[in-house]
Formats: sequence, structure tokens, C-alpha cells
Amino acid sequence: MHCFKTIEDIKSSYTRRIRQIADERIAGKKVVGTFCLFVPDEIIFAAGADRVILCGGKNDTIAIAEQYLPRNICPLVKSSFGSIVNDGSSEIRSCSHFSMVDMVVAENTCDSKKKMYELLEEYVPTYVIDLPQRPDSPEALQYFLQELEKFKSAMEKLTGNKVTSERLQQEIRSSNEIRQLFHKLYELRKKDPVPITGLDVLKILQKQYFLSPHAVKEYLNTLITEAEQIIPDGKHKPRIMITGCPMSGGNTKVPDIIESRGGIIVAEESCTGTRSFLDLVEENKDPMLALARRYIRIPCSCMSPNDRRTDIILDLANDFNVDGVVYYTLQFCHGYNIEKNKVQQALKKAGIPMLFIETDYSESDIEQIGLRVDAFMEMLS
Repeated sequence: MHCFKTIEDIKSSYTRRIRQIADERIAGKKVVGTFCLFVPDEIIFAAGADRVILCGGKNDTIAIAEQYLPRNICPLVKSSFGSIVNDGSSEIRSCSHFSMVDMVVAENTCDSKKKMYELLEEYVPTYVIDLPQRPDSPEALQYFLQELEKFKSAMEKLTGNKVTSERLQQEIRSSNEIRQLFHKLYELRKKDPVPITGLDVLKILQKQYFLSPHAVKEYLNTLITEAEQIIPDGKHKPRIMITGCPMSGGNTKVPDIIESRGGIIVAEESCTGTRSFLDLVEENKDPMLALARRYIRIPCSCMSPNDRRTDIILDLANDFNVDGVVYYTLQFCHGYNIEKNKVQQALKKAGIPMLFIETDYSESDIEQIGLRVDAFMEMLS
């Protein structure tokens, strides 16, 4: 596969971004840390703050978190918490940006996160947006709109800046531009052979909530230009879609195995995938209501019922002509683990094979997963 200059630039972007955040803080700009797609970036940016993602994808901070949290909860929650509370007394080195936020903006998508946030408040100011979890009801939309209005007020208090409709509309247009660029990148992946690997796409998907919006647009534009010029060679590889839990920065274990064993990932139905850009925010409506409508439609497994997610998976499988689906979950992620059954039934009815992988951030099961992926690829071929 082609080696993209843009991907190499993205890999080396961390130090530059850290310097940018440090300079912003010296100039008085507030930095907000988030964990989840349900937190609208548009409100953060409209308040004049910056935003970085705090989702942990590394295994080495989990031991720190297990001094405070049970072992049998989600590794993403433990990795994130361990990165934030690591006070330097450990030999484990956390990413610098975890300690550079003025406020964490969280959301109650799962029980482990909700209780973790109560502990997190002792280390960094933490604001929690409450989510209604029956998204199809009109009452849910009104409740979520009220929560976003409260969040807007909290951002105004943090930054000292008024969040105006004009600023919100400006940030909505900017965010929609990024979503449309990701759509354009994904369109290229409908080709067979594919001009870009899933691992390469994952690198920019993971970085989009760490980098500034301006940098993300630049990287996407140049990556799309590079990929459009590629004339793929080689034979057909099994076209795989990953669905399930987010693959946070540092966590590429399962995609690595899939593509090293002969598959090619052509789509990701996850929070580090299509959910981040699937729907645009309406630009000619009341901005707060438009944001509430768009964000409450994110098909997270915390929502019930969550039939929209199954419909999206089937649509993506058809649009990207996938040969098989890898349903990836983290251990103790009950929502996605339970939803597996409904998704598997829908895929079976559509005649699409599915491989279920439940794992954590350690390397202890790499060989076992590899053998299962080998068998899956052989069946698809």
C-alpha cells in the first residue's frame, strides 16, 4: 500500500499541538477536555475555548486507575482515568494534554463513566451533560436542548465570552465542513481495490478531536488529494467493516490484526468512525435546536431502543460492498456486547458474515484473535 506523506505528518503532529495549547493557555484561552461525541464542539468553540479528547487507548495507565476503580470495568474508562490522575509518581508517562485542561465536559453514556466522573471531580473541574436515553421521543429532544442550554451557560462562565447565535452558526458551518470532508474520504473507500488502508484512515479519525479544526481540515484536504491520485494495484482483498466500541488513540490492535492478515477495512461504524460525521447540523435553523436534533441522533448503545444503529450498519455494508463485518467490543462494555445479538441477526438475514471479537488493551490475546481472523478471512475468500 502507498505511504502517504499526510499520515506521516499526522503522526508527528502531537508536539506541535502541545506547543499550540500551551501558548493558548498563556494567552488566557481555556482548554476543555471531552470523552464523547455527545458533547457538541460547536458550543465549546463558539465560547472561544479550545478542545482536546481525553479518551484513553493505552494499556499502561490502566494499572494506575485500578488503584481507584474496579478491575472488571471498561478498559477505556480505566485508561482515561489513569492518564488524568497520574501525578508523575509513577514511571508511566501520560500524554501531556491530559494535564492541560481547565475543565472536563463529560456525559452519562454508561454507568462506569458516570461513577468515574464523580471521582474525576477531585482532580479537575468536571461538568456532566445529562443524556435522555429514549432519543425518539419529543420529550427527549426538549430535555436535551435544555441540557445544552445549561452547558452553553457553563462555557460562558468558564471563558467569560458570550455564546451568540452568530458564533454558533459559524462553528456549525466549520464542523459541517469537516464532516463533508470525511464523507469525501469515505467515498474513495468504495473503490475496489481501495486506495487507502483502514489503519491510515483510523489515524486521522483518532486525531480529529485532538487537533484543531483548522489542522483537521488541512490534513483531510491533502490526504484526499493524495488518495485521489493513487491507482491501486493488487488483487481483491476481503472488504471489512468494523462496528462497535470506539478505537481511541493508541488502540489499533484489532485493525492491525485484520489488515496484517489479508483484509482491508473499508468502513468503521463507531464513535471513531461514521458516527462522528454521519449527520450534518442544519445550518438555517435555530442553532441550539439544530445541535440538539443532530447530537441526540448519535446511535450509541446507551440509547434504547437503538434500531437506527442496525439500519446504519446494513446501509454501510451495502454502500461499501463489504464481504464481512467484525463486531468489536471492549470487555465489560455491556451495551455493545448485548447489542451484538440484534446486529448479528440483521446481518445474518442480509447474508453478511460477522466475526465477534471481545478484547481489552493488552497484547495477551493477539495470537488468539489472529487465528480467528485468519479463519474468517479464509471463509470470506
